[in-house]
This record gives sequence, structure tokens and C-alpha cells, in this order.
Amino acid sequence: MGAPAVLVLDDGELDDIQQMLQEMAIPFARIRGGAIVRGCQPPRDLLIATPRRIDAVRDAVGETTDPPVRMMVVNEDSNAMRTQLRRDGFDYLVRRPVHAEALRLMVLHCCYKGEERRREPRVAIGVEVSYSAGLATRLATLVDLSSRGCRLLTRHRVERGKRIQVLIPEALDAGDDAALLTVPGRAVHVEGTESGGIECFRVGVSFEKLEEDVRGALALIIEDRAQGPVTLRTTPAGEPPKPEPREKKKKKIDVEPSERAVAVDDRRKQPRAAYSQTIPAFGERALRVLVGRDLSVDGMRVQPQPEVWIGDHLQLAIYGEAGDQPMLIWGRVERSDGRRGVLIRFDPLDPQTQARLERLVATLPAVESLDDGEVEAMGTVLGEILLTEPVG
Repeated sequence: MGAPAVLVLDDGELDDIQQMLQEMAIPFARIRGGAIVRGCQPPRDLLIATPRRIDAVRDAVGETTDPPVRMMVVNEDSNAMRTQLRRDGFDYLVRRPVHAEALRLMVLHCCYKGEERRREPRVAIGVEVSYSAGLATRLATLVDLSSRGCRLLTRHRVERGKRIQVLIPEALDAGDDAALLTVPGRAVHVEGTESGGIECFRVGVSFEKLEEDVRGALALIIEDRAQGPVTLRTTPAGEPPKPEPREKKKKKIDVEPSERAVAVDDRRKQPRAAYSQTIPAFGERALRVLVGRDLSVDGMRVQPQPEVWIGDHLQLAIYGEAGDQPMLIWGRVERSDGRRGVLIRFDPLDPQTQARLERLVATLPAVESLDDGEVEAMGTVLGEILLTEPVG
């Protein structure tokens, strides 16, 4: 029997969570009371525990390079407990009473991230490619690749949200004679960096809908590169690459003569997700979950969403006190704060919704992120995207 997606450690207090997991058809195991934990299979995605079982968590998780998300469910807490939970590697604290739908969204969010880690291998590449973002075609280093996106290292800034086409050789070791895959996408993350004393930009690209043959060719590249890294190839200064397109017709690539590929020194591990895709067992709803920060009556910051663009107009359901109906709020994605997420500015609120939101801001959050500092974590809120009016 394979490892469960979720492991629950409690003394009988988490029957509602077991029922929730059963309703969502998420594979789980539950160890109650004094049952032996050591030797059980660690969960793939999520461990949920209560305070009296905290000593069993280390035995349940074991030593792994890819630990599950850890969630503690409490009826009451203290500064000392939160300090201990952070020290023990817990990610979230859930205070009861908690809105049932907010808890369901949190479980979906944690399991989806785990499922995405397993399903989407990302391999290091390190070869020179060309890309176009508008009229110009430029050179870049293809840092890494997955079936859903890639990262480029280039000397030229690409605006976040801009459409981009990446030209990837089908056979990475075939040099200039390789046929090209034209892979469409959008720039979803742009970060300035430095390589060899030269200003460069890391560009995260999320691929758009791909043709079947392109998907198959990418899968073969990923499978091949998973066996080991390749050596970065560069073209001499002033000599543009001479790739051959898939139709076997010569295609001229006009690049700036002074460009050369930049060396790769990028060891960060970034999970990839495609907002428009579904995942087995958890459904599309998992992809609409928002974990909000810095909540106010004006707006909130949410964790990065690959398919949420600056300018998008979103209808959100924000969950407050247990048993209450969610607040339905429209807001516009105003800016990106990089790894800290994106800022959503709320549309003008009606008096009743504003009063409810003010009460929620003034209370302790039911779900607190332990990765944040004490002050920042106070604004944590769970919500989901109901409707999207895309920019443009």
C-alpha cells in the first residue's frame, strides 16, 4: 500500500477532518491515542496533528528531503506554543472555531501543492535558446524546464504578463542542426540578478496550451535531461544561431550581435503550477484557493498564482467566522511583490460587507501561517476565486 496523502495524529478530536477527507476522496491514514507511530509511512503531502500528539510528529515524518506540510489544530494557543511549532517545522496553525469551508480550502491547498511536486518534474537544462517577446528575437539560457513552464536567464528585461515564444531545440545536443520547438507562454515572474558582473534577468515562463506533438517532444527532453545535466553551449560573439524549424525550412533568427548566453548559477527550487489545469482527486477548486496576507478593508496580498495577471478583475469568496456565509468581494490585481505574492485592491464595499471585513481584520485569524512573523501572520485569511475578468 502506498503512502497516504494525509496523516492525522490526534486523540479523537479530529473526526470532522476525517469526514472532510473522506468526502474529498483524499487518501489518508489516522493514528489515534497511544497507537505506535514509529515505522508508519510518512504522508506525501500533509500532516495534521493536535498539541498532545506533537511528540509523535517526528516519528511520523521521519527523515526526508521533501517533508509534508505540517498543520497543528488547537482549541487555544499561546506565544510559547507558536514558538515551539515554528521550531518544530510546522507551517500552519488552525484555531477552532474555524469556518468549515476555510479548513476545506486549506487542506485542498496543501494537498494540491504536494500533488504538484510529485507530478511535475523540473530538470536542469543549461543550453542557449532564442525567444521572442514582441518583434525582437533574443538569446537566453534555458535554465530549467518542466512540462508546464521554464526559466530563462537573459540580459533583457521582459515585462511580467507579456506573451513570449521560446524556441527550444528538439535534440539539445545536436547543435545548430536541431529542429526547433516553438513553445508559447507568458512571463509570470521576472527578477533582476547578476551573472559574471553583468546585469541579467531570470524570467519564469508558464506555457500556454500546447499542441500534442510539442507536449510529446518536451516530455522526451525532460526524460532525457533527468538522466544528467548538459553542458552550456554558446555561439561566438556576432554569430547568431542557425536553428531549423520543425517544418525543415530554413528560418532566419535575427539577434543582436553582441549577445551571448549567460552562465547558469541558479540552484533555487521553485514549484510549478498551471492555474487552468485540473488534478486527480482534488478537482478544479484546489486551483482557485487563495491564501491571503495583510488583510484590510482596502485589499490583501495573496500568494503568487501563475495564471493571475496584473489588471485582472476577480470575484472572491472570503471566509470569516465559523458558520457565516462567505463575503463576496470584487477586486483588481494591482501589482506583484515577487515571492511575497500579488496585491489585490478591493472594489468599493457596501456598508454591511465593510463592517464584516472590519470585524474579521480585528480578530485573530482562524488559520495562521507560521512561516510569517507574528505581526504579518495576523492578517492571514482563506478565500477562493469565483470569477475572473482577464486584463485586456
